[in-house]
Amino acid sequence: MVRKEWKFIRNNKLILISVLAIIFIPFLYSIFFLKSVWDPYGDTKNLPVAVVNLDQPVKYQGQRLAVGDEMVDNLKHNHQLGWHFVSAKKAKEGMKDKKYYTVVTIPKDFSANAATVTDKNPKKMQLKYSTNASLNYIGKVISDVGTEKLNSEVREQVTKSYATAMFDQVKTAGKGFKQASDGAKKLKDGAVQLNDGTKTYTAGVSQLHDGIATMAVSVKPLQAGVAQLADGSSQLTNGLDQLNGKTGALSSGVSQLANGSGQVTTGAVALSKGLNELQQKSGALVTGVSQLNNGALQLKVKVPQYVNGVYQLNDGVQELNAKTGQLVGGIKQLSSGAGALSAGVKQYTDGVSDGAGQLQGGVAKLANDTKDMPSSINALHNGIADIAKSSKQLADANGKISTGLGQVADQVSANDISKQAAALKQQMASIQTQLVALNKAVGNTQTNGGNTAQSINDQLSKIKSDVGSLTSASKTTTSTNGGVSQATINSKIDGAGLSAEDAAKAKSALAGVANGSQNKTTTQTVDANKVKEIQSEVTNVQGEVTKLNNLSNEQAKISKQVAELTASFQKLAAGANELTGNSDDMKQLAATLKKLAAGSQEVTTNLQALSSGSNTVAGKVGEFAGSASDLTKGVAQLDSGAKSLASQTNKNSKDVKKLVSGSQELTSSLAMLDKQTPTLKSKIGQLAAGSNQISAGTGALAGGINQLSNGISAASSQMPTLVSGVSLLANGGNQLAAGSSQVTGGLNTLNGQVPALVSGVAQLDNGGHQLNTGIQTLNSSTGTLINGVNQLNTGAAELDANSGALLDATKQISDGNGELSSKLADGAKQVNSVPLTDKTANMFAAPTKLKHTNYSYVPNYGHALAPYVLSLALYVGAIVFNFAYPIRKVSERGGTPTQWFLSKVSVGTVVALGMALVETTIMMIAGIHVDHVGQFYMTAIMISLASMYIVMFLSMAFDNPGRFVAMILLMLQLGGSGGTFPMEVTNHFYNVIHPFLPLTYSILSFRQAITSGLGDGTFEQAMGALLLFAVIALALLWFSMNQLQKHHLENKSQLDDNQKLQEVER
Repeated sequence: MVRKEWKFIRNNKLILISVLAIIFIPFLYSIFFLKSVWDPYGDTKNLPVAVVNLDQPVKYQGQRLAVGDEMVDNLKHNHQLGWHFVSAKKAKEGMKDKKYYTVVTIPKDFSANAATVTDKNPKKMQLKYSTNASLNYIGKVISDVGTEKLNSEVREQVTKSYATAMFDQVKTAGKGFKQASDGAKKLKDGAVQLNDGTKTYTAGVSQLHDGIATMAVSVKPLQAGVAQLADGSSQLTNGLDQLNGKTGALSSGVSQLANGSGQVTTGAVALSKGLNELQQKSGALVTGVSQLNNGALQLKVKVPQYVNGVYQLNDGVQELNAKTGQLVGGIKQLSSGAGALSAGVKQYTDGVSDGAGQLQGGVAKLANDTKDMPSSINALHNGIADIAKSSKQLADANGKISTGLGQVADQVSANDISKQAAALKQQMASIQTQLVALNKAVGNTQTNGGNTAQSINDQLSKIKSDVGSLTSASKTTTSTNGGVSQATINSKIDGAGLSAEDAAKAKSALAGVANGSQNKTTTQTVDANKVKEIQSEVTNVQGEVTKLNNLSNEQAKISKQVAELTASFQKLAAGANELTGNSDDMKQLAATLKKLAAGSQEVTTNLQALSSGSNTVAGKVGEFAGSASDLTKGVAQLDSGAKSLASQTNKNSKDVKKLVSGSQELTSSLAMLDKQTPTLKSKIGQLAAGSNQISAGTGALAGGINQLSNGISAASSQMPTLVSGVSLLANGGNQLAAGSSQVTGGLNTLNGQVPALVSGVAQLDNGGHQLNTGIQTLNSSTGTLINGVNQLNTGAAELDANSGALLDATKQISDGNGELSSKLADGAKQVNSVPLTDKTANMFAAPTKLKHTNYSYVPNYGHALAPYVLSLALYVGAIVFNFAYPIRKVSERGGTPTQWFLSKVSVGTVVALGMALVETTIMMIAGIHVDHVGQFYMTAIMISLASMYIVMFLSMAFDNPGRFVAMILLMLQLGGSGGTFPMEVTNHFYNVIHPFLPLTYSILSFRQAITSGLGDGTFEQAMGALLLFAVIALALLWFSMNQLQKHHLENKSQLDDNQKLQEVER
């Protein structure tokens, strides 16, 4: 029956096409649905949102604040939504015409409200937005999310602006704290001064209080005194009246008094001058007496010392008298020595001057001669090297001559001897020429040394050139191919299994590889040869350098050996001449040959000695060359020292000339002294006699001096009394003269002023009357004055009582200002030490940072929705299949229910497998990335089979009502399988039926297969549940088919009646 079922499908083209089309239905359902929502959140930049900026900039903290403009600038670089910056009118029209999903409005007071953050009542910034949820709710949700994020960005930006402004204020406050600290310090200093001033003030207040208290006490009797003053004033007025009447008599009396006073003044002035002169002389007198007294006392003290000195002087004079003989002899010796000193100094001066000059000239010549010594030594070394080389050549040539002489001695014939003698003579001449050149080379080593140095420089230049060519040649060998031969390449091509034509082409194409390798190998060989040549040349140069360093100071030995060698060759030449001159005399020839052989041997010996000596000389000169520069430097220093010595000698010569002149004067003086020695001897005798007389009179001198000292002391003691009396007398005379003069002047003035006095007395009389009137008024006001003084005393007492509190207050101000200055300084340090940078402002604006990690990664919304859509599509495919395929039709009569069951199940199974494989494969090609491909295919197969078996059971058992139930089950699974929203936010009813729906498990399994993250057990559990659904559905399907066949309802279906109903309608 299974075969019959498939044969029916194959023969019925409509059924076959329907079955094949049904297999692609799940794929088509999935692809169209998923691609339409593949990545909606990734394309939100295309969602049109209108932005209306009505904001007006304001000034905040002295800076322009335009939050709306900054927000628009940021949105122009924000591609989360499709921002359109339009006017309010266009935004309204766009919303009406369904052009915009959302309109975001930045009100005109947006920045103004932002600037109220520090006001008493700050206003919030309102970012307004309007959405059209009817146009698309998801679009509205996306707009809400975008606007919320925009609002967060605005908050962050404004907060950063606030923080920046606050930071500026904090920095300004920090500077203000510093200034305030400085000001508080000044306040402290001012408070200290205030405290000091307050102390002075309180002291003054205390004194004021004391003074006013005294005044208050003293003013009490004032009233009585003023009354008495008033009485006295009345009396004064009366007296002035009487005085005014007596002024006439006064005028005449004053005139007489002025005349008498003039005469008295003249006498007083003369007396004053005499007394002043006496006072002036008394000072000198006192000084002289005092000095005389002091001198007498000192004389008195010193007289014993003088006596002792006289005795010592007498003893010395006697000894001097005894030594005069020795003095005369010493003076004569001194005179003789002075003459010798003068001659010696002159001789030393001349010798030093000449020696210094000669030393300076010699050192200068030595410095000049040694200036070129290093180069000369190098030339000497080079010349000696040439000498050694020439000596070796001469030794070799002389060896040949010795050999030739031996052969000539053995084989002698007249003609041969003549020829050989002539040839020998020529060789001798050549050797002698070489000797002359050698001798010349010994003297001119500098020139030959220059040539050798030039040779070394040429060789070094050649080495540099060769090294350059070696470097350039080496660059061409860097890409060698390892030296693969053409035969090896051909064998590899033959073993590759190519056709004959392809092999020939390959060999031809690779023919140049081997050639290139050979060329590169040749180039490398050339480089190796070049390196060997350079090494050889370097060895030669090292040999030359060794010769240059083997110099010595044995030039005299080389010259001697060259001279001996020349003499030997002269003997050889003489023998050769004898040989050519007497060629017939064989004996003489033999003797001559022997002489020549001996001379040649001697020459050879000398040449070898010369060569050895040259080498020794070269070594010694090389050692000397190393110190030649030091010698040159030493000579230069010696030259400098010689010049300095000559200069110092010139300076010393002047002093020596003075010494010579002085010594000559000394000699002359000593000569004169020698002449005066007899007179000196006589005078010393007289001095001895006088000394004895002085010694005898010292006792009387001591007694007289004591009497003199006592008398002067007595006179000195009376001098103060004398001086005091003279001073008093002089002062009195001066006062008398001055007073008399004043009296006279005053009387004259008085006499001249008497008229004015008379007038003044009259005025005084008038003033007395006025004074009397004023005093009477004062007398009547003394009561008021006393009351005022009492009040002033009370106020001063209060001030004095509060002075202590004032001092305490000023001290508190000083201490408070000091503490204020310290705290402000600490506050300034704390404020200024806070790092208020842009990073700090960013931290204020956005203190948190959201960091997201994926436990499992879902690329986009299409991948998230795929498990749900794929499962749903397979279930829909099962429903469509059971609508289109005649599920109750029996392909063969007489079969059993099981055969019928197997025939229908085989078709349903193949269609379910086809739908699952086609859907999963093409969806993977279409862009779904799967973590576990095997699980992905297995899940699709299991949900497809379970759905097919469930729908087949419902369609088979209940026909059209069963298909309707299958549709109802589809609706339940749309909400209860958890394919879109989490079950936690879904209605309770759907949470109840959720565990009993096949799509619940297929969705979980698809999610695990596509993006993982649900655990390893999820797939196995889902497969078990789907397998259980499939088995139960198959069991129910077999049971229902068994019942249908049992009741003979197997070929009857309401689908057939549907066709009949369609016919009736037509």
